[in-house]
Amino acid sequence: MALDIVRTLRLPDSEFFSGTQRKTGIAIHHTVGGSAEASFRLWRRDQTNGGRPATVGTAYLIDHDGTVFEVFDPAAWAYQFGLRWTPGARLAFERRFIGIEIASEGALIEQDGELYCFDRISPRTRKPRDEAFDAERLYRGYRWFDRYEPAQLASLGTLVDELCRRFPIPRRYPQRPFDYYGDALASFDGVIGHAMVRPDKSDPAPDPRLWQILEERAALQPVPVTPPAHRRGPPALTSGQIETLFAQNLRRIDAMAVAAGSLVKALLMELERRGTYLRLDHPEPGAHAIGYELVQGDRKAVLRLAGALGFRAATASRLEVRHA
Repeated sequence: MALDIVRTLRLPDSEFFSGTQRKTGIAIHHTVGGSAEASFRLWRRDQTNGGRPATVGTAYLIDHDGTVFEVFDPAAWAYQFGLRWTPGARLAFERRFIGIEIASEGALIEQDGELYCFDRISPRTRKPRDEAFDAERLYRGYRWFDRYEPAQLASLGTLVDELCRRFPIPRRYPQRPFDYYGDALASFDGVIGHAMVRPDKSDPAPDPRLWQILEERAALQPVPVTPPAHRRGPPALTSGQIETLFAQNLRRIDAMAVAAGSLVKALLMELERRGTYLRLDHPEPGAHAIGYELVQGDRKAVLRLAGALGFRAATASRLEVRHA
């Protein structure tokens, strides 16, 4: 049965790149917002920067009830990945992937037995546990996620099936869908998740149901992906090492004052986007300062970003946050 596509939420022509592009891939994201319409309004509000369109978005939004909105023609494109590859590789990748966003509140944080969305602890962001998915392990720093509705997954499966019929998109996905592959996927044709090419992202959530549905409804098959050739210099951290390091750092952040820990976590996330990783020392309970060791990456980026984020002081081995 054909999927009912709704076209009431449409971006203006100036806010995406029109024209037919050769599509060989589909990328799955989630919104970290409320409804599909709320995310669309946010896109519209964010589309101008100094009077120029930002051209950021995905062709499709899937609402909580399974309604599929086509935001622009899937043969066109807009920026969706935020990659730090070479300009040519980044542009080629963006152009050939059709983006699908699942309306979701995304990753959840846990404190005192309660779950919260949007990395904010308040009565307004509290999330009922019966609406959450437990990954049973840390994934990109989070264990709990807003659970996708069955109607959303059903619509996703049907939409991917129809897009694979319409475009020359192979019915396959990397056999370890929760791993980080980076530019090993630069020439991959098929279906991927945002987190596969961005180590700082956690979408789509690490829910096996999503990929099972895609196997059932869109006949996708898992395929092995060969990692990129070894580069000169020390070997990069593996995805498993990154997850272990992040989990260790989170435990040490939790011992700090809440506001200070939040700022340190923000710094770690910004550094991760740049391939830079720190190992935090054990802080004093409620501390506003913490020692660290550079594990991989650019030491200058640590000092530069700490200054931009408003740290009180940052040295080659210590970070200090201003007292609230």
